[in-house]
Amino acid sequence: MQDDLASLIRNTAARVRARDFMWAVGISAGVCAALIVAGLADWRLALAGWLAFMAALAVRYRFSSGRVWAAPVQRIIETELHAQEAELARLRMVQGVARALPEPLFILDADGQVEHANPAARDLVGLPEATGRHFAAVLRAPSVYEAAETVLSSGEPTSVEFTTLGGVERTCRAYIAPIDTAADKPEQSRPRALVFIRDLTTERRLEQMRADFIASASHELRTPLASVLGFIETLRGHAKDDPEAQEKFLSVMQAQAERMQRLVADLMSLSRIELNEHVPPRESVDLSDLASDVIESLAPLFESAGAIIDFTHEEGADTKIRADRDEVFQAIQNLIDNAVKYGGDPAMVKISVGHGAAPTPFSDGAPAHRAGDSAQQVAARLGVSVDDLVYVQVRDFGPGIERADLPRLTERFYRVNVERSRKSGGTGLGLAIVKHIVNRHKGGFQIESRLAGGAAFACHFRHAG
Repeated sequence: MQDDLASLIRNTAARVRARDFMWAVGISAGVCAALIVAGLADWRLALAGWLAFMAALAVRYRFSSGRVWAAPVQRIIETELHAQEAELARLRMVQGVARALPEPLFILDADGQVEHANPAARDLVGLPEATGRHFAAVLRAPSVYEAAETVLSSGEPTSVEFTTLGGVERTCRAYIAPIDTAADKPEQSRPRALVFIRDLTTERRLEQMRADFIASASHELRTPLASVLGFIETLRGHAKDDPEAQEKFLSVMQAQAERMQRLVADLMSLSRIELNEHVPPRESVDLSDLASDVIESLAPLFESAGAIIDFTHEEGADTKIRADRDEVFQAIQNLIDNAVKYGGDPAMVKISVGHGAAPTPFSDGAPAHRAGDSAQQVAARLGVSVDDLVYVQVRDFGPGIERADLPRLTERFYRVNVERSRKSGGTGLGLAIVKHIVNRHKGGFQIESRLAGGAAFACHFRHAG
């Protein structure tokens, strides 16, 4: 490129010199002609002088290199090019820093249009490209846009806290500051604003998790702790020398301690899921294979309970989803465990995995009652067709669930039958855990039931293809 530029400058200089030479020829010839006409010089003398001048001028142009003529211009252009290259290098470095930032960053022009958005910013708003769009249409947070307008007009930085809308709520703080793009030429400067967004969701969830854990633990552990303390007092008192009473009370104390252990484990599991609920999973998981692994791991439970398991899935079908394998494993395990506990004696459990909407098992007879998200609602929320969903459904053939209880089944510690739940070792957190896992995966969880007809629990996920 440098050689082409030098050649262009030399050729341009040569053309300029040729034009100047022709002008010199014409002007000097005109002067000689005027002198001859005015009788001030003999034509022979004038012609000789003109020819001598032309010869001297030709020699001057011949031995004056085009490179010499072009050198000053080339130096000026090269200086400007170096300055532009340095500016471009600085811009590339700034853009590289912006791309590397894990936090969202926008740059807005004076009209509120997005001039730059780094990958984290595009992930936040869920758009493949945000440049050229109005900021109010990119980030659905009116308070942030209003703050950006104020910064663009006043030049004073500010910050504002806001909550994003969508399937998973996220709490963020936006730092907005003016950008001085032409400090040495204020008259050429146009106001711009930098919007830097920090995700506070994890911090807020930690605070809420701590409060919820303390409240839940203190409420649910109070009864078993009181029971254990009462048995300890009894064992120290009149049952101190009664082996039969000691064996009975120690057995009850062990059961209560195991229940507290399960409760703490479920509370910790739920807290971990809630903490990362705003972080989308990245791993590719085959839902059919995963359900098969869960069934295999629960084989001892089925054997001890005498449960009958029927697993169906589409042979060779692609049932891959973007998921956290351990979490989805836990969700399916909780659903199957519940079906074994409450699905009759002995329990019969049907597990199915497939594409599209999970089939309703209550298409005949009395109408079933439903709660939660249908496949159509999940597909509309994700902006895909129902055929792009993958489901896992667990059905039992137990007594069914009352209509009034269905919407509350995913609440923490809610139990349809408290006594039966405690006898079977339930903590009241199983379905709450399933609901939060499905929420993290931006899927849907639906419960269908008919009295005396059992219940079906379906989780819908977006296909990974």
